[in-house]
Amino acid sequence: MEYGILVCQNLSNPFDKNNIVLALFRYLDLIAKMAPITPEREDLTHEHFYPLRGTRYLGIALGITIAFFVIELIGGILTNSLALLTDAWHMLNHVFALVFALTAAWLALRPVSIKRTYGYYRAEVLAAFLNGIFLWAVAGYIFYEAIQRILQPAEVESLNMLIIAVLGLIANALTAVTLSKSNEKSLNIRGAFLHVVADTLGSIGAITAGLIMFFTAWYIADPIVSMIIGALIIYSSGKLVRDSLNVLLEGVPSHIDVSVLERRMLETEDVKGVHDLHVWCITPSKMCCMSGHVVVEEGTDRKKLITTLINMLKEEFGIDHTTIQLEDEGYPKAAGEH
Repeated sequence: MEYGILVCQNLSNPFDKNNIVLALFRYLDLIAKMAPITPEREDLTHEHFYPLRGTRYLGIALGITIAFFVIELIGGILTNSLALLTDAWHMLNHVFALVFALTAAWLALRPVSIKRTYGYYRAEVLAAFLNGIFLWAVAGYIFYEAIQRILQPAEVESLNMLIIAVLGLIANALTAVTLSKSNEKSLNIRGAFLHVVADTLGSIGAITAGLIMFFTAWYIADPIVSMIIGALIIYSSGKLVRDSLNVLLEGVPSHIDVSVLERRMLETEDVKGVHDLHVWCITPSKMCCMSGHVVVEEGTDRKKLITTLINMLKEEFGIDHTTIQLEDEGYPKAAGEH
């Protein structure tokens, strides 16, 4: 709360349009100073630099989103605009989503322990999955409210709505640019990025509805545009939910074809057969894992074969955690093997 007080100091009228913009830039300056990347942190290993940088981006995005949630909520109430209120509540959802994503990103930095042998990377995937589900819940609420507005149209102060919607679009664009710098690094940050993209679409929709109502006084445009935004939100979050669910269910990563992988193993010298093959990943970008049983020729140099297989799996398929059991022909199988 003290940051909000500091931001608004020396503003003669904090609710004036120009002062709101000035307060925003002060607020963003504070957020940037709160999350610096020091030289010491930049000296960390390459593997851990991206998560640290990702948390900084998430922190900046969170600051921008909180600021404009308040602006759009007040503006939506004052102008009686469903599109603006929809975008505001969508932003509130994003506040929680970004807090969740930031917490998950910090958790992912915790070291491996005797009870968490893969570390906490899955926390990011879980956050991404829940972010996608939250987006669907928001879309459902948008459809419900839009139907109510179609049945009972309400007058909207379109000019004031337009001004606030444009400010919201600027905020969302800033946040999207910030997160786009690292949105491919993890499903978690990608989930937060998709939230912001959906919000950007919401702001564009609110501006469109405002223009239509300003020039035509056709107030049903407000709920119709809101429903279009809801449909886009469902579409944009679908792949995020599928990808994160695939990881949580330990499905095969999308970039790996198991049949091709098995064929390449069989093509390796001294390999007679492969069975009980499993491929999964802890996150899409970290810790791709494989386990399998390999039937070998008699008299095979097993150390050399294992080395060859590990190197091939790493170079061609990006698998960096490999567990291979070498067997002679006729070796007994466990009941669950295939």
